[in-house]
Amino acid sequence: MIEINFEEFSLFIVSGCVLVMGLLLLVHSIRSRSYRRKRFYQVVQCPVCGEVFDDRSSEKMPECKGCGRKTIRGYDKSLG
Repeated sequence: MIEINFEEFSLFIVSGCVLVMGLLLLVHSIRSRSYRRKRFYQVVQCPVCGEVFDDRSSEKMPECKGCGRKTIRGYDKSLG
């Protein structure tokens, strides 16, 4: 049997709780970052009329709800 005194046991319990809380914080930050990245591509702004709209389809170039022009999702990297 392993002998352990109260100080070592309490240190073990506290360090275990800190490790679990750190793991939960890491998982939360990863999920939050992926949610923000996903929402960035769902919110689209038309460069012609300036309307901001929510498009949850998987189209690369959704049509603007106001003027009907095709808009590019996210940052435009086509010109450099």
